[in-house]
Amino acid sequence: MDDGMRLLTVRELAKLLGIHQRTCWRLAAMAEAGQGEFPKPLRIGPKTVRWRLMDVEAYLAALAVGGR
Repeated sequence: MDDGMRLLTVRELAKLLGIHQRTCWRLAAMAEAGQGEFPKPLRIGPKTVRWRLMDVEAYLAALAVGGR
């Protein structure tokens, strides 16, 4: 699988971003409500949620350019 197509768990996402897992869930809820630029999660099962690595990398790049 292409590394950019890799799917991240909330644990992996939190570690990559240097934030708590709970913060990931809060940011994801805001993104799903149309607030903020945080990558929207993929719901691939009733209790299975993942984030695309390429979406997270694009989010980080936008933060670096925007200086937020």
